[in-house]
Amino acid sequence: NLVGIKTSGTFMPILLAMSFLQTQLITGMIIFVLVVGAGLVVRAYLSRLDLLLVPRISAGVVVVIGIMAMVSIIGHMLQLSFARSITLFPTIILAWTVERLSVLWEEDGPKEVSIQTCGSLITAVICYFIMGSPAIQYMVFTFPEWILIVLLIILLFGQYTGYRLSELRRFSSLAEEDTP
Repeated sequence: NLVGIKTSGTFMPILLAMSFLQTQLITGMIIFVLVVGAGLVVRAYLSRLDLLLVPRISAGVVVVIGIMAMVSIIGHMLQLSFARSITLFPTIILAWTVERLSVLWEEDGPKEVSIQTCGSLITAVICYFIMGSPAIQYMVFTFPEWILIVLLIILLFGQYTGYRLSELRRFSSLAEEDTP
């Protein structure tokens, strides 16, 4: 809300960051890109079948599970260390991400999908480092009342209706024109 990074929803970057904490950052990002990329290709084919919403999402979940299983099996056969951590990546997050991005692709095109996916990954990486910080983990687990302070900050930011940080550059030429 304050920065203005376009993401695929509010919670997806946080859920990705939590997944990255389990799989490690680089491994998690590789898994994410592989599974979501392959899932978008398969989802494009599924959209031609004109399925109803629930069967389409169910088929998407099954496809994502299949893709994750293939990556895990191939990684294990090639003795790649990330093959063991792919099962820790939340399947439903990936399935819903594929569904959401494929609908966005149909409605707004590949550019918007790229912008939101990159924004989600950037936000997830930032959250990964914050949530992975030993100091933050210590503070939250030792003093859980810190969550109330976080809630207060969220409520304060929720009232903010001014420019986002990303818009300052966009409207900088207007500010320069007002200066004599």
